[in-house]
Amino acid sequence: MTDKEFQEMRQQMDLLKEKLNRQEVVNEKLMRKTVESRLQRISFNRKIKRAYMILCIVFLPWLLIGTMGLPIWFGLATVAFIAVSLVYHEGFMEHISTDDLNRLSLKQINEKAIRLKEQSARWIWISIPMLTAWMIAFFYVVLHRSNFETEGKYILYGMGFGIIIGACLGFIIYKKQQRMIDDLRSDLQ
Repeated sequence: MTDKEFQEMRQQMDLLKEKLNRQEVVNEKLMRKTVESRLQRISFNRKIKRAYMILCIVFLPWLLIGTMGLPIWFGLATVAFIAVSLVYHEGFMEHISTDDLNRLSLKQINEKAIRLKEQSARWIWISIPMLTAWMIAFFYVVLHRSNFETEGKYILYGMGFGIIIGACLGFIIYKKQQRMIDDLRSDLQ
């Protein structure tokens, strides 16, 4: 191999390295854009959940006490359950936002996503017993506060229907959030 051929090979290698570096930069930008859009969706869902819980805290006492005539202690207990849920979601769950993309490495964001997924699953173990206790108390209050034959029966039918719809929606929302976190993690790797 002559010196001239060797120089040409070296120039071609340098050109190839430069092209690969540019390709890596483009790939990283695309990946960051995808991760950013996923983080925005996760953050948006968190804000919607927060707004929903605040609305429930404001309007449920009026609905339960004022409209249905249930005891004040039951309305306050309902608000307390929702407040516990709000505190858990806002104070104890790991939150991921687009700001993290600028402050943290992709590995750290991945670790936060893992913790968020675990904390969401852990919330199920807290929320189901709370919801069960609330339903038992609701059943008890309706049976002892209303004429069961005329209105209590329909309230409990509504409760049963609400439980079915709520459980289905809750499961769908939970699975959607877990899938969004899995998609985020797969983009990060």
